[in-house]
Amino acid sequence: MRSFTSSTKNTCNSLHKHHHHHHHWMIGQGRPFVLLLILPLILQLPTGSCSLLSSSSSSSSSSGTSFHKSQQQQQQSLKVPLVSPRQESSCSSDNDTQVSKTQKQLQRLKLIQVQIIHRHGDRTPITPMKDRDYWKGTLPSPELLSKISSGTRIIIRRSDDKNDMNNDDNDNNDTVSHAAGGIGPFGKLTKLGLLQMVQLGSQIRDELHLDQDQDNNHLVDEHGNLHINCARLFTDTDPIHPSKVKIKSTNFPRTIQSVQALLMGLFPLGYDGEIEIDASETDVLIPDPQPRLSVEQVELERELSRRSHIVEREQELQNLAGKITDSLYHLIDWEHASGNSWGIGEEKHYSEKDRDRLTFSQLAEVMTCLRVRDMLPESISHDDYKTIASHSAWKWFENLRNGNLARLAMKSFMNLIMETLRDGIEENNEDPVLYIYSCHDSSLIGLMCAFRLEQPAVWPEYGSYLKVELFKSQDQDGKGDGATGEVNYYVRFSLNGQVLKSSWGVMEQDGSKSDNSNQEEPREMICLKHLSRSIAKEHGHSCIMKEKQEK
Repeated sequence: MRSFTSSTKNTCNSLHKHHHHHHHWMIGQGRPFVLLLILPLILQLPTGSCSLLSSSSSSSSSSGTSFHKSQQQQQQSLKVPLVSPRQESSCSSDNDTQVSKTQKQLQRLKLIQVQIIHRHGDRTPITPMKDRDYWKGTLPSPELLSKISSGTRIIIRRSDDKNDMNNDDNDNNDTVSHAAGGIGPFGKLTKLGLLQMVQLGSQIRDELHLDQDQDNNHLVDEHGNLHINCARLFTDTDPIHPSKVKIKSTNFPRTIQSVQALLMGLFPLGYDGEIEIDASETDVLIPDPQPRLSVEQVELERELSRRSHIVEREQELQNLAGKITDSLYHLIDWEHASGNSWGIGEEKHYSEKDRDRLTFSQLAEVMTCLRVRDMLPESISHDDYKTIASHSAWKWFENLRNGNLARLAMKSFMNLIMETLRDGIEENNEDPVLYIYSCHDSSLIGLMCAFRLEQPAVWPEYGSYLKVELFKSQDQDGKGDGATGEVNYYVRFSLNGQVLKSSWGVMEQDGSKSDNSNQEEPREMICLKHLSRSIAKEHGHSCIMKEKQEK
């Protein structure tokens, strides 16, 4: 791996330690080109602005499980364990008979495609605040934004031209097509957020690129399966290149700028040519487009939000919400904040009585932005913050865990991911192999629920990423690594390096005829053919893998 010279690295770490002693993600693993560009940005960050973001995330779920994971736990889980599909699943046909483990041949596994769905970096509050100048001062300079955008071209729909990324001085609420887009300097990527995304790009490069010049770059896991190129997507002989990367983003300035910063870390020495960022399908990449794509989703959201256990829980929190609103009142620009709502189950038609009131999502996001910068009023305790933030997180998961809502809200994004997996099995040298989607926490939550991932209730913080890996598997005869058996394909999901099990496709995979989803045993490796069939069956369309795998 390329790294800093020792003196430059020490300088960077010294600055990092002096200015941001609370901040746990490190820049020291970066690269010279990146450092030269972002070092002035590090010096601009005020003390206290780099508080550990993970510690300010929401915590608690419906069962009381914490959404928060310590940074140490995250670092320990960064290396995804090599899970054997031989142990976890089988792609055998329905007519195949069960064979003993000793009769099974070993498999050679090759990672052939990766899809990354990431949340943007740290941002300013979406809810407008009175101290506009302060929040504007947290944003990257136009000169820096121009540098990170160099080498990229944004594709948007003509109707989305009003989402002008450089229109930071426009206070008109009509300049954005979604309430969560923010107005003026609000809802925008900060300097800290830009640094986070450069670091994430560098981390993704390290995870996917095998920087080793060895005769044998294979790895045998504990189950005896051979992983080609140590389960990496790129090598020194087949390196990462812009032609192998395809990018989509929502048409929000913070997500577009986030992925531009990510590219700096992914290509630390720069690249020739131009990389397109397709921002024309925002409605596909989020679960809560405005307006919703179907009346059915609108009605279902309304129905789910009126369930008695949710209503009762929110009634219990009304006094606390009122207390926090009073504490934040002097900080908020109420002229532009009132009636500006977003989120699954949060949007509503405002009346005069709702003036000077914020939704739970708004309260949570304002407190998070203030808390990261040590600006939370003293009258708001840590427990107060956790209670509101946890409820907001719980409500999102509680609604999107409903199978019908997950289907309505995420069907298009799921199908996009599945179609990309289908294209991956063709192994066309002209096709990209790394797909990056720059999105939001709601996108990650929606996909985790829609793909029925058994996740550890970790709220997707700034810079979090969901990874979808496609493995090609062939039986081998144990002599060298020559493949002789049937070709199968497996999918694995992970969030911030922690493998997430999925129950999709398991029952068909096991030959079970039961309709009771509670009997499904989630798997870490899911056969792509069975995954596709199961999703297609529930979504009511033909299996997109059938023609490709069974022709």
